[in-house]
Amino acid sequence: MGDPEPWETNAPRTFVTIRAGGPFDGVVTITGGNGHTLVEVAWTQDGQSCSDQVEVDTYETARITANTVADQLAAGIPPDLTRD
Repeated sequence: MGDPEPWETNAPRTFVTIRAGGPFDGVVTITGGNGHTLVEVAWTQDGQSCSDQVEVDTYETARITANTVADQLAAGIPPDLTRD
């Protein structure tokens, strides 16, 4: 068996970074470790630094969420990671 994937280890670390750009110059990251996967987003809007985050169950959910948020930032739409 090979080395574990980054999200399968216990060491928390960022293993995906998306520079979304757009008018908010946003950055989206996926961080994993200790059995948790976290999607974090940071951007600048009207001169104010903004950020949000959400913990998700799987890497696939994190990947979909991160790409959706990056697309929103690139389009000039402030992201909202509130879960239903």
